[in-house]
Amino acid sequence: MNKHHNDKLDIEVHVIDADLVKTDSPHSIQDIDMKLDNNKKNKKKHWVLKIVVILLAIALLVAGYFGWRTYVSLHKVIKKNNGITAAGLKSADIAPENLKGEGDGRVNILLMGMGDPGHAGEYLTDTIMVASYDPKSKDVAMLSIPRDLYVKIPGYGFSKINAANAYGEQNKPGSGSDLVKQTVSQVLGIPIHYYVRVDFSALKQAVDSVGGVDVNVTDSLADPEYPCERNEGLSCGYSILAGQQHFNGSAALKYVRCRKGNCGDDYGRAKRQQDVLVALRQKATQLNYLTNPKKITDLLDIVGNNVTTDLQLWEIERLVSIAKDTDPTKIVNKVLDNSTNNLVKNSQVGDASVVVPALGIGNYTDIQAFVRSIFVDGYLKNENATIQVENGTTNLNMGNLVTKLLKSYNYNVVATVPAPTTYRNTQIIDNTAGKKPYTIQYLEKRFGVKAQAPADGSTDQSKSDITIIVGSDYKTY
Repeated sequence: MNKHHNDKLDIEVHVIDADLVKTDSPHSIQDIDMKLDNNKKNKKKHWVLKIVVILLAIALLVAGYFGWRTYVSLHKVIKKNNGITAAGLKSADIAPENLKGEGDGRVNILLMGMGDPGHAGEYLTDTIMVASYDPKSKDVAMLSIPRDLYVKIPGYGFSKINAANAYGEQNKPGSGSDLVKQTVSQVLGIPIHYYVRVDFSALKQAVDSVGGVDVNVTDSLADPEYPCERNEGLSCGYSILAGQQHFNGSAALKYVRCRKGNCGDDYGRAKRQQDVLVALRQKATQLNYLTNPKKITDLLDIVGNNVTTDLQLWEIERLVSIAKDTDPTKIVNKVLDNSTNNLVKNSQVGDASVVVPALGIGNYTDIQAFVRSIFVDGYLKNENATIQVENGTTNLNMGNLVTKLLKSYNYNVVATVPAPTTYRNTQIIDNTAGKKPYTIQYLEKRFGVKAQAPADGSTDQSKSDITIIVGSDYKTY
């Protein structure tokens, strides 16, 4: 009976799992049950492992897809920077000796908007704006330039500034943005480190991708000559009531493009463009835009087809990182116009209506001083060193000229007085024992002399931080 039972048991075990039990080896029921249980656990572990492997494979495929999409888009978007880069993107605390001059720590980005491919005048940049960020003070300022500003374009003579991109593209495809950077830099008197060039579709799709933007329309607008969306040869008109408005992409584009009727010419349009960009930034920030995979995909499509920039990927990441805490209510928005600052005026060159500097064609002196007043150097602002200018020349007005120049760069000049005698060489006296290093470095580079400690009997009775004695060797430019 026992033998029969054991034989039957051996056969059953063979059927269940031949690897667990050998017919010539004695096993208890408990041993066999334990081995069967272990085998089931091993099989379960194998299935869990397979599921994990499958999930990892799916994750890798998804990551690979986004990686591929990112690579393709970035390859189309990011171009080589053929000019200078911003030291301020590497660190907010740059050694004084590594700054070339006032404002060198800022990050200046040229923003250009042009028509879609195939659009009439598609290479004309009818939107030209400079956004400047100071990593030191964290302030942001935006300045819009009239598209009809009549300026000298390097290599092409005088023309409207919106034609610079077209000239560059016609001469060498892909070089238009660099020519605009060079032109704008000469007009504004500041370095332009980077550019971002977008077309109409980019703005529409970007606004739609965040679910629209909210803008406070200060005045009701009407432009009876606004072109039809599908046939720009015809006029369909445009109007919008004053008040808080929610714009989708198409409505936002119409709002920023409106320029006739009572839309305020190019000056009013430039201000509206800034308003929409600020609203777009706010909305994207509120939605944690870059944490949504679907939004990322949409953004890549938009960027890949409609945007080019010479900001490199690490610079973009750094810029987003350091600028994310910027208070949008403190962004300075300015426009070169003929009403609020009187820096430009409407004029005529031949049969063309143009905008020219108020001081005359090619004279950008006042424009550049205005630019420096809004793109303030964070290091100068932080040190706020008091300066006394002493005129040691025979030119009675020289002290005032130097003071005017320094104030335009936001130096804190507290007094302008005659020196007790004439000086052949300009001197910089540091009364702080090196406690205002950035200001001293800037002044040394500007005047071409090294600062020195005060001697006994210093002429500076005001005890200002720094004394500048202007000598006859100083040349005005």
